[in-house]
Amino acid sequence: MFKTVGIVGVGLIGGSLSLSIKKKNLAERIFGFDISGKNIDKALSLGIIDEACDLDCISQAELVLISTPVSSIADYVIEVCRKGKAVVLDTGSVKKPIIDKVVEACGRSVNYIPMHPIAGTENFGPEAAFEGLFDGAFCIITPFEGVERSLIELASEFLTSLGMVVKIMDPSLHDEVFGYVSHLPHVIAYTLVNLIFGKPREFRFIGGGFRDYTRVAASSEFMWTDIFLMNKENVVKAIEEYIDELAFIKELIEKDDRTRLIEYLKMARVFKREIDG
Repeated sequence: MFKTVGIVGVGLIGGSLSLSIKKKNLAERIFGFDISGKNIDKALSLGIIDEACDLDCISQAELVLISTPVSSIADYVIEVCRKGKAVVLDTGSVKKPIIDKVVEACGRSVNYIPMHPIAGTENFGPEAAFEGLFDGAFCIITPFEGVERSLIELASEFLTSLGMVVKIMDPSLHDEVFGYVSHLPHVIAYTLVNLIFGKPREFRFIGGGFRDYTRVAASSEFMWTDIFLMNKENVVKAIEEYIDELAFIKELIEKDDRTRLIEYLKMARVFKREIDG
């Protein structure tokens, strides 16, 4: 699809995108940029990118994918759009604040399509990247008012070619939804691990349930701090509602209310089966 693609941020997501692009022959050459020289060296040695270059070079690519912590995405989008004519996509899991900053700086005619691939692991860095991460995964495009339809279609075609299932969502709705279904679970995982951290060593005899439930607490603390703070309003709202749910089930247990407890757990089990398909 493209002669040249630029990747800004060559970690798990950016690196996996690059490997998938290579596997599916969607670009002739892939350039990479990262503020970490170690990450660039690793990405080159692993064959994730073909060449390292600066942002001036990256900006001359036909397509640029920005996969950095959410706090820096808007600045990179703005810089790349001002330096070249590339179509720019970002992979951040928060959208509205990024879009607002880009539009304020560049206007609504900017060649920028915000997106969020729903894929990842708790690992990070170039060595965590792998081809196939996005196969069958949803990818949410969150277009803003005034964006050209042709850009949305181009992005959709590219993402579909990578094996993703593309959905369109309003940016504000996206941030609210993922505040609940992604950001809140990470909050819970981190807090549960820290709860056990403060207990005697005997509490570390844990089983598969705890390991599975808290897997994402091994994720990058820098990345998730940025996400929690950028999507603060939605994350705080989700935490407050979760506290209410905890208080409700706590009350059922305290009162030995077996009937209502069974119904509460059954409702969750049935809905869980439904959303898992």
